[in-house]
Amino acid sequence: MTTEHIEELNDQQLIRREKMTALAEQGIDPFGKRFERTADSAQLKEKYSDKTKEELHELAETATIAGRLMTKRGKGKVGFAHIQDREGQIQIYVRKDTVGEENYQIFKKADIGDFLGIEGEIMRTDMGELSIKATHITHLSKALRPLPEKFHGLTDVETIYRKRYLDLISNRESFERFVTRSRIVSEIRCYLDNQGFLEVETPVLHNEAGGAAARPFITHHNAQNIDMVLRIATELHLKRLIVGGMERVYEMGRIFRNEGMDATHNPEFTTIEAYQAYADFEDIMDLTEGIIQSAAKAVTDAESVPYQGTEIFIGHKFARKHMLEAIKEQTGIDFWKDMTLEEATALAKEHHVTVENTLQSVTLSMLSLKILLRIP
Repeated sequence: MTTEHIEELNDQQLIRREKMTALAEQGIDPFGKRFERTADSAQLKEKYSDKTKEELHELAETATIAGRLMTKRGKGKVGFAHIQDREGQIQIYVRKDTVGEENYQIFKKADIGDFLGIEGEIMRTDMGELSIKATHITHLSKALRPLPEKFHGLTDVETIYRKRYLDLISNRESFERFVTRSRIVSEIRCYLDNQGFLEVETPVLHNEAGGAAARPFITHHNAQNIDMVLRIATELHLKRLIVGGMERVYEMGRIFRNEGMDATHNPEFTTIEAYQAYADFEDIMDLTEGIIQSAAKAVTDAESVPYQGTEIFIGHKFARKHMLEAIKEQTGIDFWKDMTLEEATALAKEHHVTVENTLQSVTLSMLSLKILLRIP
């Protein structure tokens, strides 16, 4: 490590590196080794949720957990801490006379963010919190950078989006959102597979952009000495597979569009496209409804889910109606009648729909869709 690099580190980072060196000098690998767990925090809480302090003392059962040190308090020969794993947090209780001098020093010198392995007896504190009374502590990995201030949480939007790992550590809601997304993606795959669709992978590099109207990212193929683009849609290659006789295909893939970006628009994102031979739009509506309902059931047992102040019933048959009929029912606007773009634009403004200048080159159907999306 160069002197120039050391000068860029703050005091806390320097102290953590000194502790890393001290661990190595004691023969402890600062970045750990394989560690065998017997349970995670959620399993322990579920198993012992109905047990009293006295019952747990009588059982005298043990467990071995591992996770990130999130809190630590205490002084002298006794300490408390919380260990966080993928399922949540659990408290540990450490006594010097139980774990021994060497083990207690590992705990005492551990920083918030370090990974520890804890072996101990299941207990409940006088305050009623399920805990593990440590009998042995194993250092697993040293955190060389401090975590965001836990009291305030990670609130800077720029940091949240650019450093997702910090967001996941600090915000349990964000962590659960990642888990939920994974379950949804898995269920969509399962549903389509069960419907006889074949998952495929199509090229990301194209000779020219197609399948959508968007500006592509441009790259260069050195071996062939040609410019290529990252795909802006999976559509065209999937349709070619239908032409080849596959009949039912789908792809979940990354799409790249070199355009504007904000909190809801990223230049790189995931789409799913599915194509089915011998089907019409009614079949695709059935497929879409099935995907949504099966994915929802994978993450909730509820018949309905709240979304932006509206309760959406997912267990019922979805209503099916023409978009223009839905607009007429909700607003009284009849887009079936002859109407100029100027008249439609005026109606849109009456219903507080923003009309960009670029919309003048778009059809009335696009304008009517914008109105529909604003209907409460």
